[in-house]
Amino acid sequence: MADELVMPRLSDTMERGTVARWIKHEGDLVASGDVVAEIETDKATMEYQSDLDGTILAILVADGETAELGAPIAIVGEPGEAITPRPAADHTSVTAPVGASSAPATPRVTTAPVKASPIARRIAEESGVDLRELAGRGSGPDGRVVRTDVERLIARAGRREELPPPRAVAPVAPPAEAEVVDATRIQTVIARRMSEAKATVPHFYLTAEIDMTRAMTTRAELNAALAATGEKVSVNDLIVRACGLALHDNRQFHRSWIGGKVAYHPHANVGIAVALDDGLIVPVIREVERKTLRQVASEARDLAKRARTGQLRQPEIEGGTFTVSNLGMFGVAHFAAIINPPEPGILAVGATIERAVPVAGSIAIRPIMNLTLSADHRSSSGADGARFLQSVQRYLEAPILLVG
Repeated sequence: MADELVMPRLSDTMERGTVARWIKHEGDLVASGDVVAEIETDKATMEYQSDLDGTILAILVADGETAELGAPIAIVGEPGEAITPRPAADHTSVTAPVGASSAPATPRVTTAPVKASPIARRIAEESGVDLRELAGRGSGPDGRVVRTDVERLIARAGRREELPPPRAVAPVAPPAEAEVVDATRIQTVIARRMSEAKATVPHFYLTAEIDMTRAMTTRAELNAALAATGEKVSVNDLIVRACGLALHDNRQFHRSWIGGKVAYHPHANVGIAVALDDGLIVPVIREVERKTLRQVASEARDLAKRARTGQLRQPEIEGGTFTVSNLGMFGVAHFAAIINPPEPGILAVGATIERAVPVAGSIAIRPIMNLTLSADHRSSSGADGARFLQSVQRYLEAPILLVG
């Protein structure tokens, strides 16, 4: 029986996707696991693997066209099989099999735990929606309920008026001499995500000064020893490794506030902010506490390179439990970053600047770096954040601990 390939969820913030190009075409055989298309999301262009076996009978979303998350984009079945494909624009949160009745179904309520994204849970709580009505029928992976599923359910139930009303803001016209262009998809998503983060996450900030003398010496010695291999260790690699170990050491800080509960993270999955022409992307190095400094450096270099060419895969941009954002290479001495929820915090890294500082009763010139921690006050206290930052400082000022 014919079935649908649907627009997959390929990132945490994805609400729609664009078919960059079809690799398989109408009439081609496909098997589960075959790459059938490349999908452009708000973060990157990624390969889409089929979860069906059969022949592509119809392509519903052509190269360059966009569809909502979970909307049908192709039909797979047996050659010659009659199909009545629905347009992608007619998609609702529950994808009906081809040829199924269009009569509205009675909501199915289950008592089992419902898989849902944090923002879907928050919207459901605010609007009085019972997520059990969507259990197993969300448009995310494995039926996970996402934001658009809840919003569609709210609209069908006539409860949209119960959502918090949008704040009235007077429209502002751009200056007459300004060049005005449409925001890209990634710019739009970043604007929405950052607005939500600042509005819903109570940030607090802690700053520490790090004496990078020994870290810079250690880095120079490592790079000299690795010269023949072509490997290099950056200052940011030292910081990412230090954060991974510090997160592992400070369980009280390394936890997230999710749906009114506190989730403790077993591994330090550290995201590294990579600047793009029209925004940024945050690939994730997993289980940093278990990796050597050379492994961290190699992964960071590879992820950053592929991030700039749009070649990251889905798992490489999800699952972060902390983020490092470094603007030191631009000469920025100090800044505060916005948390990417549900992560418990983000570390803003400034430039390493030579300064006169007191050392053992005298004045010396030392390379000093400013670190500013932004933390979620729901999941950690000021003392939790301070202990974490102290650990990062200890590792960077005794970098032999990072090499082992």
